[in-house]
Amino acid sequence: MKYIAKYTLLFTILLFLNCSQEKEEVLQINGKVIGTETKSILLVKPNQDMRFDSLIEIPVIDGKFQYKEKLTNSEAVTLLLGEAKQNGGGRIMPLFLENEKIELTIHSEDNFDKNQVVGGELNKQYQIYKNTADSLFKEKPFEERLKWRQEYIYKNPNMVSYSLFLEQLVYFKEYIDINLAKRNFEKLKEKNPGHHYNKLASNLLNAITNIRIGKKYIDFSAPDLYGNKIKLSDKINGKVALLDLWATWCGPCIAKSRTMLPLYNEYKDKGFTIIGVAGEFKNTDRLVKFLEKEKWEWINLVELDRQNNIWQKYGLDGGGGGIFLIDKNGLILAKDPTAEEVRIELESRLNYKLKRYIKNS
Repeated sequence: MKYIAKYTLLFTILLFLNCSQEKEEVLQINGKVIGTETKSILLVKPNQDMRFDSLIEIPVIDGKFQYKEKLTNSEAVTLLLGEAKQNGGGRIMPLFLENEKIELTIHSEDNFDKNQVVGGELNKQYQIYKNTADSLFKEKPFEERLKWRQEYIYKNPNMVSYSLFLEQLVYFKEYIDINLAKRNFEKLKEKNPGHHYNKLASNLLNAITNIRIGKKYIDFSAPDLYGNKIKLSDKINGKVALLDLWATWCGPCIAKSRTMLPLYNEYKDKGFTIIGVAGEFKNTDRLVKFLEKEKWEWINLVELDRQNNIWQKYGLDGGGGGIFLIDKNGLILAKDPTAEEVRIELESRLNYKLKRYIKNS
């Protein structure tokens, strides 16, 4: 009996240890690089900016790399060679992460089409999708491919479809059938409850739906350089306002903002205002020095590290910024207008009031 009890206990311990190992579900990436001396592999998540965000960067040592993580949710990433961060971009490869083992073979950018992905049910599903789409629409207009994609997403509301959906919201807004997009979002949200993509997709979809000429602007609060929280509506209600979303690292944004300075000086006491929001990263040091030099007199708020998702809410993800002209009732009059176009609106809406006031005095 003693021997039976002893061996039973030993068997139970071994069984427990074995089951514990089998139940451990983690993402495990093992990879190798061919034809490149890259020092790392980058994994970029949706809505991340390579220039500023903290990316997953996997070191490459002696041509091999490994990565391990316990994932709460499966998700899509874009894979690039490490030097893409310094070069401002590079060739990309879609990759789907889930708690499974994935084997990667990554080539130089000249041969990126030869990259191989083995493992992961989602990667297999993506390859099936891509092969089908390529065979059906290789020589057909891109719009037809996107239309077919909408139906694919609805019929296959998995993480592959969610990544395709987000890509469409960010990069192909002009081709979107908004009713189909809303239908697909409800389906994706239902099949992926609690996923962080739901909030991202909601903001992007709302921007496409609402940030249009004739629609009401989206209100938000953001701090100024002194940390005071300021609500946009408190500063622009009852006025014709220019909402200027810009950044110190965005040259075209700065150039366009400068053209509005004469208009601000001329109309600031006649019912016109400008509210700037600087989209900065990590700190405001660069912004402080810039404003000291430029001496823009209008209010400038700070969107630091996308804390308030303002760019997302205004459909500007992936870009430096944008300008929106808003009337006294809060309706959007123009998107990215020139200074001359703003002047025409101001003369029409403010000078008339001024002349009528003088006449009645």
